[in-house]
Amino acid sequence: MEILEFEGSDLRAENTIRGKLLKRAPTLPRADQRVIDRCSFLFLNRLNYIAVTLLLLANGLYPALGHSQQASTDLIQSQPRIRAAENPDKTCKIIYLGIVGGTETPNNSHSGVVQIRDTLQGPAFPDVCAKTISPYLWRSGLDHWILTRFPSRPGRLTSEDLQEAPKVILVGHSLGGWAALSIARNLKRKGIPVELCVQIDSVGLTDHTVPSNVKAAAIFHANDALFPLTTKTINLEDPSQSKLVENILVRDAGHWSVTRDPRIKDLVICTVESLRSAPVQTPSCLSQSGTKRLLFPNERPIAVP
Repeated sequence: MEILEFEGSDLRAENTIRGKLLKRAPTLPRADQRVIDRCSFLFLNRLNYIAVTLLLLANGLYPALGHSQQASTDLIQSQPRIRAAENPDKTCKIIYLGIVGGTETPNNSHSGVVQIRDTLQGPAFPDVCAKTISPYLWRSGLDHWILTRFPSRPGRLTSEDLQEAPKVILVGHSLGGWAALSIARNLKRKGIPVELCVQIDSVGLTDHTVPSNVKAAAIFHANDALFPLTTKTINLEDPSQSKLVENILVRDAGHWSVTRDPRIKDLVICTVESLRSAPVQTPSCLSQSGTKRLLFPNERPIAVP
């Protein structure tokens, strides 16, 4: 009888200990609760996708969708030609880097930035290396395409380093305008000048000030639905080192068609030809369209016929 009482005491003690341990143990989520959490996570992901889609639509997704098939065809057909044009053995005396808009492919044949690249990759410009990239890959374009053609050393390059180095021309459209200035600012840290930087209907928070290593700057902007979002004027970090050669409102163009304004191509080609004929001097290419522009100190108005 005493043994039974002992066993009963142990059983009651065991139940008491088990109860305390259960109270202290963390409560595990139920299986149905995990399903609910997973569904909530997927629901939030879908909301993120919807938000990104609406953002792209707000910035103009139509050209990316409308030309998606054409852009894919251009990408496939142009790869052999582009690889041949970017032969690493080619002597690059002038570098043209074009940055397309954020909703375009870097081989969109409808972009004037790409059309300039195609012209400079032709046989008439054997000493020019031309390439177009996405604005999201501007660091890759800087590190793996531009800087590889300059002496590799820490810090700023010397004047001796720059004597045999190529000249740089940057052209950026939409978000690419912001990317072009970002590349220019990074080149400034290396002491590398930019002969010409063109912003076309530029969009960005830090695309209003041109760094002092840019010798000539130009901005073209359209009068369309994105007019309130694009950059209209740019400031020169050091007016004694940089000149604003163009500030043009293209009234009859949209956000994408403005890239095909012939004055942009003329300005780039003129700069290339000036650098080829007199690489030491700063190119003085101005629009012959009669468009009113800002004058610089000690500069006379140019009479347009």
